[in-house]
Amino acid sequence: MSERPFVHAGSEPQTDEEASKLMHTANLLENEKIRTRINLINEEIKRCLLDEDGEPALLYETTRHLILAGGKRLRSLLLILCCEAVGGTVVDALPFALATEFVQTASLIHDDVVDEDTMRRGVETTHQKYGRKMAIIAGDLLVALAIRLIGERSTPELLTYVAAGGIKMCEGEAADLLMSRNKIQSYTTESALDIIRMKTVSFMISAAKVGAMLGKANDAQLEALIQYAEMLGFSFQIRDDILDIVATQNRTGKSVQSDLRGYRSNFVLAHALESCSKKQKEELVKKLNEGDVEYTLNRINEFKSVDYSNRIANSFMLEAKKSIRGFDFANEELLLLLADFAMQRLY
Repeated sequence: MSERPFVHAGSEPQTDEEASKLMHTANLLENEKIRTRINLINEEIKRCLLDEDGEPALLYETTRHLILAGGKRLRSLLLILCCEAVGGTVVDALPFALATEFVQTASLIHDDVVDEDTMRRGVETTHQKYGRKMAIIAGDLLVALAIRLIGERSTPELLTYVAAGGIKMCEGEAADLLMSRNKIQSYTTESALDIIRMKTVSFMISAAKVGAMLGKANDAQLEALIQYAEMLGFSFQIRDDILDIVATQNRTGKSVQSDLRGYRSNFVLAHALESCSKKQKEELVKKLNEGDVEYTLNRINEFKSVDYSNRIANSFMLEAKKSIRGFDFANEELLLLLADFAMQRLY
């Protein structure tokens, strides 16, 4: 695994034929094999959570709220696909996929509390509906359920992989939170990539490792799938940052202005700041502190930061696809499709 993420803003675009194919395959749900696996994940989540009938009942209702609202299931799907790539089965991977989904959802519940966001996945955030205290406890319960799922079926090595990803994710959240808007010199595309590595990429790598180990991957296969997950994670998160900006411009989606108002790490914004002169940067920082989103969006448009970020995300996507070619993975076409989706998705 590389120490520094691959970044090459000048990566050549795909051919017209490849771009046309992407338009028809970017939606994962159009692929029957992918749809079947996502449906399995969703059904198992429902079965697992609805079987939990502990007390107080309100806690379990709160715990189910966000995870049953839907989601892309990217990390749990990645785990299953990496397992199948090297000869494992969905049955082998499904409990670990659920645990991954539980930990991810717990982090989102807690993120929304910290960011004071009000919408997620088209529904009220958990704390908005049930209160901050109950939301925090519900996130804790999801983590505990994940530990139980893994502990009942796992080896110490697999448990360590999952824990390592979770630790890095927490470190990334804290580093993001502590990045002061007044220390603008530290807010760069490089620092944004460092945050992405900790918050998103580390957990994607953890999911890939667990899946590959369940499928009995050899060393070369494991390294290839780790590299794939790393590049996929960067592509996915930069695309997510782009969608936050676009949704803010369109006044749609979740509470996407939190990246701008709360000064959370966002790759697009980091590029705009890097592109400013010293005087422009001082003014932009002032406007950010005042919560002037319109001014910020104008600077992002002026420096074509969305276009730049799209190129970077695309370069990571191409590297993800390149990393798995030549290994005769059993489901290579599905791994390639997942990489396409990370870049082309519209939500």
